[in-house]
Amino acid sequence: MPALRGYLLEEALAWLVRASGYRLLTNVADDPDGALTSAGNGLLVKGRGANHQADTLGEFVYVPPFSLPIRLFVEAKFRDGTTGIEAVRNALGVVSDVNENYIQLEPGRRPRRRYRYVYTLFSTSGFSAPAQEYAIAHQISLVDLSGDAFDWLRSAVGQAAAEVFELEQSLKAQHPKASIPQAKIREAIRRQLETTGPALTSINVPGWWSERIERSLARIATAMHMGLQAADGQELLLGFPPAPFVLTLAAQPPYTMKHFLTFARHRQRHAVGLRRQRVDAHVTQWEVFARENPDAYRLSFTVPDRVEEWIGQSESTRKRVLVIKESLLATIVMYRVHNGHVTVYQLEYRPAELNTPDRPTAT
Repeated sequence: MPALRGYLLEEALAWLVRASGYRLLTNVADDPDGALTSAGNGLLVKGRGANHQADTLGEFVYVPPFSLPIRLFVEAKFRDGTTGIEAVRNALGVVSDVNENYIQLEPGRRPRRRYRYVYTLFSTSGFSAPAQEYAIAHQISLVDLSGDAFDWLRSAVGQAAAEVFELEQSLKAQHPKASIPQAKIREAIRRQLETTGPALTSINVPGWWSERIERSLARIATAMHMGLQAADGQELLLGFPPAPFVLTLAAQPPYTMKHFLTFARHRQRHAVGLRRQRVDAHVTQWEVFARENPDAYRLSFTVPDRVEEWIGQSESTRKRVLVIKESLLATIVMYRVHNGHVTVYQLEYRPAELNTPDRPTAT
């Protein structure tokens, strides 16, 4: 069940960050440069020493100056316990290997494009301290989805996973070893979310497969889509601060992302303030608001707990502000693609407005 919820969450995230210029790659035909291959029902990225599974792999349409095109591995953990260091070690091993895969250009062949692969781990229950320290050291991005701002996302994905599990259990009554192929579940979700084009390759299915199962998966995918859409105006934007992690920004209810887009339409670059609030014993939620008009919008995000502890342990407020200003959150740059046009937003923090996070009252 945790694995099922995890890869359904990956599909939801791919849909939610599509406006950040993230294009989902689903088959070998999406890559003209030979960096992708396939095995069975899965997509693989060629590495120097091995090929690596890429269930959810995206490419950003915006290429930073003096850089290579960026491809992003997305892995999501939807479990009760915190995500440990093993997941981060695996992420580092994958990106290190694929980024070292360089094939010498053969005479008479066209230049082969190279890519820079990065890895982001999402977790609905946070990360262990060793995982956070290891990720920060090796620039693997961790995104904590345990805060209140992501209740709607966890609910939609959790419900879909429960229905797929129930469908699979019903099949076991006639076929004791029945297991719905992961590729078929992903195909149904992607078709509903429109995160991919028409399938170009067939998916291997067991002999007991039927149209009834296809319809059931389609119904579950439709319900998941409606659950994601029910949170009116919900959209996630990826933010890139001058720090070794990526931020996932969501609108803080009752605000929606439309409020931010309306305000920023003619203010792509503007000053913002920050508020930090301890949501529970392990999660500090950051709120972003416009200095010019604090009630225009509210965006929220979290950073790794180890970073929060580092900030909180500074000897003085002045030192804490200096650390954030110069090292962590001086600015956040976001890219948004709409109708083929890329808009760049730059949010400039005012560290002097940081407040000490509220701590839960001991009972």
